[in-house]
Amino acid sequence: MKNISFLLFAAFAAFIFACGDNALTSPSGYKYIKHTNATGDSPKIGDYGYVNISVYQDDSLVNSTYQMGRTVPIVVPDLAQIPADQKGVGKANPVADVLALMKVGDSLTVEVPIDSAMRKSPALANAKKLTYAIVLEEVKNKAQYDQFITDQRKESDDKANAMKGQEATIAAQLGGIIKDYKAGKNKDSIKSTASGLKYLVIEEGTGKQATPGKSVDVMYYGMLPSGEEFDNSFKRGQAFSFPLGQGQVIKGWDEGIALLKEGAKAVLFIPSDLGYGDQGTGKIPAKSELMFYVELQKVN
Repeated sequence: MKNISFLLFAAFAAFIFACGDNALTSPSGYKYIKHTNATGDSPKIGDYGYVNISVYQDDSLVNSTYQMGRTVPIVVPDLAQIPADQKGVGKANPVADVLALMKVGDSLTVEVPIDSAMRKSPALANAKKLTYAIVLEEVKNKAQYDQFITDQRKESDDKANAMKGQEATIAAQLGGIIKDYKAGKNKDSIKSTASGLKYLVIEEGTGKQATPGKSVDVMYYGMLPSGEEFDNSFKRGQAFSFPLGQGQVIKGWDEGIALLKEGAKAVLFIPSDLGYGDQGTGKIPAKSELMFYVELQKVN
């Protein structure tokens, strides 16, 4: 079920609640339709159901866990213990409300009515409905979930420490590249774009191409032409994540990262007009060219 496409869910969203006679009702009163009769494990109260969720406003996809590249865990509630003022349509979590009705491998869609509070959002002012398309991928009991979180935290800590250990090596490598750049020694290896951005690919990536709209995870080390460091993610041991092409980073990053594939290592030579321009920021003086060593770790 992990490879069910957005097109299949779009078909669900366009079709399902036009056929109201086929809809069932969840414990809190949400209309839902089950599309499968899977034979996997059923989640019990207190278990964690790992689900993929695609949310539609009318027939348009709003967001999806598939875009994030991971499932999300939702705990199965004890409906008998939920206070009365937290029950019912618009109050109860629609995903948690139907989890106990599913088995691993099942997919269903839930209609979430848009109430007056939700309509205060401009994005929902004229919407007719929200539809959640849900696939139950896996079930963990509390002990399994706690162990998973512990293992995940250790893995994250180990990775962070490994990244921190690379900081001095990356600093020396970038410093050497900048020195050669200023002396013109590596000009034959450096490519340029029409905007004035220059880049040097140290290692080609073999994974997915970074494209606008995708979320990317990037390790980076930033230096000025003088060789002075102004910021780097290695000292934090954690990649910087952002949606590419949405203007949430400087223009040189939006353009430069989009030239790479997952796994690539490169240096971006960013002119000031693609960086912080006449204003500068923090340790970065006005009109500064910026040099960034970058590793594109993941494209979601």
